Order: sequence, then C-alpha cells, then structure tokens
Amino acid sequence: MKITFPYMGNIYIPLRGILVNLGCEVVVPPKPSPKTTEIGARLSPELMCIPFKITLGNLLKALEMGADTIVHVGGSWSCRFGYYGRLHQNILRDLGYNFSAFVLRRDNLAFIGQKIYELNKGSVSRSLKAMSRAFLCGWHKLNLLELVEAKARQMRAYELEKGSADRLLNNYLSLIDQTNSITELARIKRQIIADFGKIPADFSRQPLRVKIVGESYCVVEPFINFNLITRLGQMGILVEPFLTAARWLGFHSIRLGKNQLKAIRKLARPYWRYCVGGEDENSIGHTILAAKQGFDGVIHLHPFACMPGTVVQPVLTKISQEYNIPVLSISLDEHTQEVGFYNRIEAFVELLARRRYAKRPLPNEAKINT
Repeated sequence: MKITFPYMGNIYIPLRGILVNLGCEVVVPPKPSPKTTEIGARLSPELMCIPFKITLGNLLKALEMGADTIVHVGGSWSCRFGYYGRLHQNILRDLGYNFSAFVLRRDNLAFIGQKIYELNKGSVSRSLKAMSRAFLCGWHKLNLLELVEAKARQMRAYELEKGSADRLLNNYLSLIDQTNSITELARIKRQIIADFGKIPADFSRQPLRVKIVGESYCVVEPFINFNLITRLGQMGILVEPFLTAARWLGFHSIRLGKNQLKAIRKLARPYWRYCVGGEDENSIGHTILAAKQGFDGVIHLHPFACMPGTVVQPVLTKISQEYNIPVLSISLDEHTQEVGFYNRIEAFVELLARRRYAKRPLPNEAKINT
C-alpha cells in the first residue's frame, strides 16, 4: 500500500511520520507549482476554488508517482472543502486512475480505527504498540514543526543577517522529517531553542505587527500566497498567521485546542452567528483579537469565488472601523500575479508604517479591499 494525501505547507512532515511508523509506504505529492495548478484548473469544474484545483493537480501527480491509496480529510458544512475528497476521487477515476481512498472525519472514528488496524497487520498487542508509537512520533513532530516555524517568524523581524532564520528553519524541517526516534526528537527540541537563540539580533527594534487570517489553504500554503509570511518577515515585520500546518492538523482534524476555539467564537458571536466554512468565524474572531492585542493590521486571504470568504468581507469592514485596525482583503486564484499581489501588500505596509509613526489613525484608509 502506497499512501498519499493532499499537499499543504509542511503538514506532510507529521503525517509521513505517523504513516511510516505504521508500516506504510508514503508518496508525498510534489510541491504545488504552476504546472500542477494548470493541470488541476483544466480538470476542475469551472467555479471550484483554487485550493481544490491545486490539490487535484498534486494528487494526480502522486498517482503517477505510484500511489495507490488517497487519504482525505472531510466534513459536512456549507464550504466546499467538505466535499473535496469525493469530487477528487470522481474526477481521477473518470481519468482512468485506479486507487483506494477514504475520507477521515470526526464522525467516523470506528472506520478510521479499522483502517489503521488494516494498515498495521499483525497481532493485536503488536498492532497497539505500533499504533501508539506511530502517533506519539507524529505528535512530537507536530510540536516541533510548530516550534521551529514560530521561532523563524519571530527572528526574521529582528535578525541582523537576513536569511539566518530561514537557513535554520530549512535545516530543521529536513531533520525533523528524517528523524523517527522519539528520544532524538526531544533532543532536537532543545537544539532548536538553543540555535535560534544564537542568531545575532537587535531586539530594540519595534517592528510592525501583522496578523494573517482567511481560508486555511491560502494562509498555510506558501505557493498560493507567494510565500507571504516569509517575505513580510524579511521586510522586518512580525507576522502571526492565525493558522499553521501544525495547528490545522491539531485543531481542525484532531480537535485539539477547543478552549481557544471557543474563545474565538465568543469574540465573533456579535457579528457572525454560526460557521459556514472557509474559516469565516475564525477570520472575524482573530481580527478582533488582533485589534485587542495591538497588532498594526490584518491581511485577509481567501480564494476567488469562495462564498464564506466573500460574504465575511462586509463584517471585516465593520470591525476595521469599530476597532480602528486596517484590514486588507485579497482574493487568490490561478490568475493572480505575484507583482500585482505585492504591489497591494507593499502599499498596505506603507499605510501601517504611516499610521504607526504618525501616532494617529487614518480613518479613510482603514479598510482596503482588492
């Protein structure tokens, strides 16, 4: 059995760690590229969103690389994400690809357990031991992924030699991916903290602080947002995405961090009665939280034609005005160009800098929609 799954940021690191320790052969799809995007866009229904198109192109390539089983995460809500798995399977099978597939949902835990047992054939005691070790290894990798990405985001804004944090980040991502010893993963954690602490930095700086909210894939996957988190950090800005690959897997798939989710929903409640998908409720709650925490601005990323991402924009406009925090909304699709994207980003950053250093708000420029 050769298992693959949709590619999104660095989520493949803990997922591969779990599956390899269960005795599976893992086929990680190639990173998203213009070629795989073109393939996915050509094969997708016309009005499907860009995350669907990109992941379809990547899964097709993974099947060509030898994968015979696809694992999806799904759900049932108004956002089309909950149906990605079914649609991807139908399209790929219509193209003549033969594969097994199953969708992981929170309401089919018994089915998931059965599949895991099938993947790890053997005696019951050996199976339980292997499963425990596999998920523990994945848990450690998940935490290390979150730690090293957070350290890199922080240090980019303060480092004296540009690129120091990114070099460490890339080295540790590779190391975490290759390490399957739980003892060694614990040692790597101490090493990460020590090495990032050695980066020459100027902590007297007072960088602009920007929160990134929006649809999961648009926030987490660097290809679709033109590596926005890294680029802003290299501009000397302290960036905080509301969601990372590790948080997505922990919060959305396993439902960890429920207290934090409840707090965000409470903030959003006066403006948004219930979640319809596309991280609409999270975008609202985290924008309010960013204002309360003193962030200079918020960038809202969402796919073009994404219903939740579109209908939430008037609410973000109201929050921007009431909380006096600039919000930049950008829709993304396969036609979005990097030059035009960063023209908007740079203009927004200039606005934030003028507001910060003039010590006064610019109410007429508090909300920019593109």
